[in-house]
Amino acid sequence: MGFIGKLFGSKPSLEKMRSALEQGSYADALHLGEDLLAGGDETSELAESLIAASDGLARMNYDEGIRSQQAGDTQLAVEHLQLALAQARSVALIREIDLALAHDPTSVQLRPEDQPQPVLSKGASCAGCSPASVSAEVSTDELPDLQSQIELIIASYPAEMQQAYLSRSKPFMQAFMLVHCGEDLQALPLWEEVPREERDEIYLFELGCLYARQGEAGKGVAMLRQALELSPGNGLMIDALLSLLVDQGDQSAASKFLQAQIDTGANPAFCYARLCELQATSQETSAAYESANKALAGGYAEPDFLVLAASLFEAVGRVEDAEQMLAGLPGGGCGGGINLPLAELWLRQNRELARVLDAFNDACRQEPENPRWQLRVAQTYLARKWRKQGLDLLQRVVGDPRLEEGLRLEAERLLAEV
Repeated sequence: MGFIGKLFGSKPSLEKMRSALEQGSYADALHLGEDLLAGGDETSELAESLIAASDGLARMNYDEGIRSQQAGDTQLAVEHLQLALAQARSVALIREIDLALAHDPTSVQLRPEDQPQPVLSKGASCAGCSPASVSAEVSTDELPDLQSQIELIIASYPAEMQQAYLSRSKPFMQAFMLVHCGEDLQALPLWEEVPREERDEIYLFELGCLYARQGEAGKGVAMLRQALELSPGNGLMIDALLSLLVDQGDQSAASKFLQAQIDTGANPAFCYARLCELQATSQETSAAYESANKALAGGYAEPDFLVLAASLFEAVGRVEDAEQMLAGLPGGGCGGGINLPLAELWLRQNRELARVLDAFNDACRQEPENPRWQLRVAQTYLARKWRKQGLDLLQRVVGDPRLEEGLRLEAERLLAEV
């Protein structure tokens, strides 16, 4: 789940943002994107992803507004549609929301020129894409504003938890918002003001994550375990506790925790997927392959997991199955095309090299700061017997200090062979 990184402050990345978008976790994607933008990332892919995240949130509120209109709840419809209009970035979606608002003559429409001005990236963008990001002012004073802001944050939470968050008292909502603005210490006294009747699994979950971020891992683990006891099988809580155990460097405890969850029947497909990731990290390839099979049999299909599972299937010779998994993932670039994990598989199999080269060239344009794709282009040149172009590019990229160590070794081995 994409928002776990936000809970424990792990480093944002475009890969995590892509995953959040693919899962429909638009609030997570927006948080990650804004963090990347603040850190100086100005790539066109980030700009496009920020637009997609903003439009995704807007679409959710637009849909709620339309449902409220159809149910005859005019006031709620206007609230959702105005929120959607404030979030929307694409011209077509803004017009669509405008038309829906026009059905209610009493509504106050937020025109595009009245919306908060986007932060523009300096990087190039694909044709038809305009890079933008929204940074909203956070208020913890008025309850209706708090509810609207919290709706954005919890958009990717399980549906039953979303309603529970929105029905909380003002101290809870204020503390929650401060936490998600990075003001943990300022939020701590407010958590003490939360009424006793609200100190349930959600309260324990939020407070446990806070303590974990503040370096009190033992206290955080204890509270997260209490939360999970009150809400058995809760995927969000399982993932949070697992992330904390992994961050502590206790792989054994993390594996035992997941196995205990599986034994109690708690979300087995999800737990097997996470167990597979742990086992793969520990080089337990056979065990990871078995866990991947069990997760897939249970219907687990999160994109990052499918990429890992495909690599395990390829390693044991089940190449067609691996290809089928990757073929179901979204393509790359503004114009579609094959996705990068599939392109890398085909490169290893020496297949469809023209399409593979297109995919890697597009990745170089989208992520010019990532030499991985320049290496893949060089490898594809060599696979196509374009020795001069491949060797020239390979010699340049092998010395790039941004190249990951594993990829550098790969490049050096290839250079020695050619």
